[in-house]
Amino acid sequence: MRFGGVGGGGSKGGESINVTPLIDVVMVLIIFYLIVGKLAQDQRSQLELPRSEQGYEAREGDVLVVNVLRVEGEGAKSVIEVDGLAMDLAVLSEMIRVRLADDPVTVVEVRADRTLAYGRVRPVLGACKKAGAASIRLATEGMP
Repeated sequence: MRFGGVGGGGSKGGESINVTPLIDVVMVLIIFYLIVGKLAQDQRSQLELPRSEQGYEAREGDVLVVNVLRVEGEGAKSVIEVDGLAMDLAVLSEMIRVRLADDPVTVVEVRADRTLAYGRVRPVLGACKKAGAASIRLATEGMP
């Protein structure tokens, strides 16, 4: 069978399909998923969340994730982190206030390491309340 253009002429032999565009699309998808996976991992940080039998799976919406990380070394120090940036309580409060001014239904999700004392998490909750956050979630890990 012959395939050809207007004059009926065509190449003799097998036709080949150019797969270069397909390979390009696959490479873009691989890179996209690698980046999304890295961003999701960075947002979650390396926290061991407290376990809980109560609660529910939160629906995503406009959420501001605040991580309270335990610092290894002297004493039981902690670091407050939002979007990979470490900050103190005053900066956190101002960031929440600005975010709520843009979108008043923003939910603040506080994620703290399970080995961290509540006394280290309580000031973060106070800063959220002081900034005017109407909805504050404490993230936990479900029990198997």
